[in-house]
Formats: sequence, C-alpha cells, structure tokens
Amino acid sequence: MRPRRRRRAGLARTVAAAAAVVALLGACAADERVDGSGGTAVPPADATPGTDPTDGTAPPTATHASGPSAGCGAVDVTVGGTTEEQIRSGGLDRSYQLIVPAGIDGSEPLPIVLGLHSLTVDHRIVPAMSGFGDLAATRPFIGVSPSGRLNAGGLPYWDASPVPDNADVTFLADLLDHLEATRCVDTGQVFSMGMSNGAQLSSLLACRLPDRIRAIAPIAGVEQNEPCDGGPVPVIAFHGDADPIVPYGGGGLDSVTIADQNLYRGSVPPGTAEPTGVDESMRRWAAHNGCDPDGVDEQVAPHVHKRTWSGCEAATELYVVEGAGHTWPGKPQPAFEAQFGPGTTEIDASALAFAFFFDQRP
Repeated sequence: MRPRRRRRAGLARTVAAAAAVVALLGACAADERVDGSGGTAVPPADATPGTDPTDGTAPPTATHASGPSAGCGAVDVTVGGTTEEQIRSGGLDRSYQLIVPAGIDGSEPLPIVLGLHSLTVDHRIVPAMSGFGDLAATRPFIGVSPSGRLNAGGLPYWDASPVPDNADVTFLADLLDHLEATRCVDTGQVFSMGMSNGAQLSSLLACRLPDRIRAIAPIAGVEQNEPCDGGPVPVIAFHGDADPIVPYGGGGLDSVTIADQNLYRGSVPPGTAEPTGVDESMRRWAAHNGCDPDGVDEQVAPHVHKRTWSGCEAATELYVVEGAGHTWPGKPQPAFEAQFGPGTTEIDASALAFAFFFDQRP
C-alpha cells in the first residue's frame, strides 16, 4: 500500500467538511433548474495516438476535430434555456445540466464549454460558481455541467486517475457525441474548465481526447499524469500556493487519492502514475506542448504572478496566487473560504480562461 493512503482518515474528514459547505450552497442552484429529457449516446471517438514527450522532444502533430456538427441539421437546434438531461453511458444513466443561449436559430455552430464540478459539489452549482451567465454576454456558447458518479455517501466525484479504461472519460466522450448529434456545435471549439477534482478531469481529458478538446482551464487541480498521448493542447492553470486540499507541492486530494477513496478502495490498477505537484505538472505540459523548458514569471497583481512558456505549439500558462487556499480566483465564496483558505479578486480566472479559450483557433 502506498504511504499516501495512511492520510485517508484526515482526507475523509476534509471531504466531509466540503460536503457541509456544499449543503450551504445547494439552494443557490435549486431555483435555476428546469427538468428536461436526455438522449441516446453513441460510441465515443478514439483519442489520437501518440507519445508523451517529457524528454523535451517535439510533440506529435494533433489531428483535431473541426467544422459544424451533424446536429446543425437537427430539428431542436433553436431550443434554448436551462435543462437537466441524461444519457446512457457505460450501462449507467449519467446526468448533466445543459445551458443553451436563447434566440439561437441554429445557423451558426456554437462552442461548447464543459464545467466540471469539484469533489462532492453538485454539478448544478457549477454555472453560478464559474460565472457562465456573465460570460455568455461576451460570446454565445453551449454550457454543459455534467455530474460524476455518486459515492457511498451519495456525493458526486470524478475518477480522474490515469487508468487505461476510465469510465468518466468515456462518459464525456459519449456526451460530446450526443451533443454534436443533437445540437449545432463547432466541433473545433470544445473547452473544459473545472476546479479541484474537475480540474483534474479536465487535465485528463486533454491527454485522452486531444482531438476533441481545444483547450483546458484547470483551477486548483492541474495534473499531467503519464501516459499523456496525442498532440499539444493549450493549458491555462490557476493555483493558490497555500492550498490545503490540493497542495501546490503535491499530495492531498489528488486524482488517484480521490479515485482510490471513492471507487477502487485500495485496488488502484497496478502501474497507475502518481500525480505530481503543480510545478512538475506544468513542466510536463510545457514539454508536451513543445515549449521552451523554462517559463518566465511576471507579477500581474499584488499577490499574483503569471508563468508563461514561449516557443510553444500550444499556449501554456500558469497563474499562482500567493497565500491563497483552495478557491476559484475572482469568484468569492465565503463559505468555501472559511473552510479552505482565502481567495482573491485580484484576477478573475473565468474571464481569463474564456479569453484564453477563444484565442485558440482551429
């Protein structure tokens, strides 16, 4: 058994604290729900094969999806609003909240932005936490907030561990297939953002579905776990250097710990790569994206510095918030900050992520 597992009891208490905070926030999302119906999933596309160039060699060339999806000819492309939907994936009914802009006539394919929840956080809270409503005013997009499976306590989690057969990666590939078949989607503009456990899964999606994910924005949970196949994927990451939940230097509630606690229960598949801290994960992303080895730091706010890598085939950036805990920069959540450390309003991670996303062109 790996030494980290001896910390399970303490981490379990942390999860319980997170669940209590979620209960305080649950009412915020309840009034926004509108029930709807789901569809039938179709098989996921395979990720582009490749190798992980952590030795500094050039990354493989990406073959990325592009163009309007088949759903641009579907009947319901003009239906807007917020609905709670389901698809069938891996023999299970999987839920997601769908937010489609009102007044869309289906003539223009829209980007998709996946908003992936943190451990124990209800997926319907994500749009409010991430500021999807505010961001929709800057550019129309389809917002998608899927739910992870429920653990024994009835709380959602993601398996973001780099196991060979990952059911949550399959679910999100199935979900993209379904959305592209039933909505008018720009297949070359699919993005993923999330915090903590959702950041970990966003990171894994970039490794497993690089032909479908245009860029990612992991907040308080960036990882780069081998194997990471396929071509370069733009990454903009955010992390507090005093994060007590997913520590900057590694450990804590990383993807393998969460998967072990909630799914594998001591039987993590042999050979599963151990997650690393933020600096090593970003070094790996820089190598994967063909960047020069050393990033350049600049102070962009009194307590925030930005590290940018140059020479990249895919943009690679990291914002480090000095003294910050496990929070979403720019989106104050007092109940979370009371448990998980101070946040910041010196930068807005959501606004920076969206600007970064739409700078990436097919």
